Amino acid sequence: MSGFTDFTFDSGDEKVGKKNDRYKGKEGETDRVSFVWFQTDEEGHPQLEEKVRFTGCERHYVQGVGYFLNKGPEFSKIAGGPPKQAVATIMVVWPTDSRGRLDAEKFKKGEGYKVMPWVFAADKYDQLRRRNDEHPLNECDMILACTDTQFQKMDISPARESLFRKLYESNNERGKAIAKAILEEVETVEKGLRQTLARDLTLDQLREKMGGATAGPVADASGEDVDGLLDNLLD
Repeated sequence: MSGFTDFTFDSGDEKVGKKNDRYKGKEGETDRVSFVWFQTDEEGHPQLEEKVRFTGCERHYVQGVGYFLNKGPEFSKIAGGPPKQAVATIMVVWPTDSRGRLDAEKFKKGEGYKVMPWVFAADKYDQLRRRNDEHPLNECDMILACTDTQFQKMDISPARESLFRKLYESNNERGKAIAKAILEEVETVEKGLRQTLARDLTLDQLREKMGGATAGPVADASGEDVDGLLDNLLD
């Protein structure tokens, strides 16, 4: 990859896995997330029958500079090694306890959720792709159980449904209002998503920012009565 590449499962992702605040799991804690980045129609409505969107790039890391796009051999030479692939998408992190069980009161009030970018390596993308084969991300939430904060190791398992989609397709006006607010936040996060992945620098800009810096590598609950909760959103 040179620059950023947008893709979805089995469409434009062939190179993945081959030679704003962002989401980070905490060891011992479990989160429930809905994937909410979709293509939209002319009126801005998300195409929920389509696959979830991702963007990705090959990037380097230099201490004091941060992550920047790999745009050729000279960038690798300056960074002191080959680039690594990174992938990003946008999701809602729902209010839950440490075991991933939904906080029903906050959910009903439309409180406690966070719309966040998630940046991760190609191997985690492969995990999501395998989950998507049986439990499509446009239909099911994922339960992320973190086992290592530093290296962001986590177990990924499907929930029965997508909370965001339930809200968006609900006949409940309160539910629709929450979904609309989420989509507005998605639009804001999307504007800075690629910058979250890596900075697009020229060689001159990179040399200037490095100054005396040296290159350095960086290691890169599903049983709730959702329908009942939706029915009570206005209570």
